[in-house]
Amino acid sequence: MNAIAFERGRERAYLPNPELTFRKGAGENWDWGGRLTLLGLELGTRHRLIEKSPWTVSVAPSAGAWFVPVTNNSTEPVNFRLGAQTLVDYRLNPTWTLTGGASLMGTFAGPLTVFQGRFNGAHLLASPGGSLGVAYRMSPSLELRAEGGLELPLDLKDGRRPLTGYLGLTLRWGRANARR
Repeated sequence: MNAIAFERGRERAYLPNPELTFRKGAGENWDWGGRLTLLGLELGTRHRLIEKSPWTVSVAPSAGAWFVPVTNNSTEPVNFRLGAQTLVDYRLNPTWTLTGGASLMGTFAGPLTVFQGRFNGAHLLASPGGSLGVAYRMSPSLELRAEGGLELPLDLKDGRRPLTGYLGLTLRWGRANARR
């Protein structure tokens, strides 16, 4: 479960935004997947570049589109994102894994009038960011993961926007993994 945080008067409010993520192995060193929410979709791939025990280095490009139903002075309702993340996994043992990442996302954010070809009020953003996570493998096919991240959106015309972030807890299950 995710939430969209927004300002309502002088108070902060949260709108629930359920999320379903999925990943599917497509080859020996890559997979594809996505994230589906009530108001958006993101698709991406993950390519393993280096695997030297206990380290794994991957790159994960992605593209997505979202509608944000509540806006304030730093958000727009229509969002298209394109970017990539570099991920480094360190397996402490067969049960525990630490993951760190660095990302760079490009975003087009605009009002609903973009669908009519009017781009007044639209913004182009570059968002460098980072993430950190820890995973606990409960069984060969079940993993509990906690992660968080930050992004610093920079409007290419108007400068810096407020820092954004996320914090999440994920329960992942699937076929038994050969990782030992």
